[in-house]
Amino acid sequence: MNVEARGSGGASQRGHAVVVFALLLSMAGLTMVWTWTGNVLFVVAGAVQLLVVVLLCAKDRFQGTFEVIGGPWDGARIPLDRVNPSTDVLVLRSPDGGGARYAVTGLRNLVYRGQTGTPE
Repeated sequence: MNVEARGSGGASQRGHAVVVFALLLSMAGLTMVWTWTGNVLFVVAGAVQLLVVVLLCAKDRFQGTFEVIGGPWDGARIPLDRVNPSTDVLVLRSPDGGGARYAVTGLRNLVYRGQTGTPE
């Protein structure tokens, strides 16, 4: 099965990381203000931010994608509808025009197994 994959969009991942970092930094600041003032409202605001961070990080876990591990498509995400669950090895076109073999695992991962035409 040949599938043409596209990168997962590093800019969106970077933006996601910046938002999470800003929320965690703000939460640390709120905790410091709480220790200086003793006002519980700052702890509650920090806890809400922590909950938002947990939800943002958990959101990616439940997306319907396979994550590509290793090879030319390392880090890319392939939608579930592009991968047949009964497939053992999936061939993705690599940027150089060749093909890269990936083993399909039950953990929604595609693990790199080498270029097409090469022995395993």
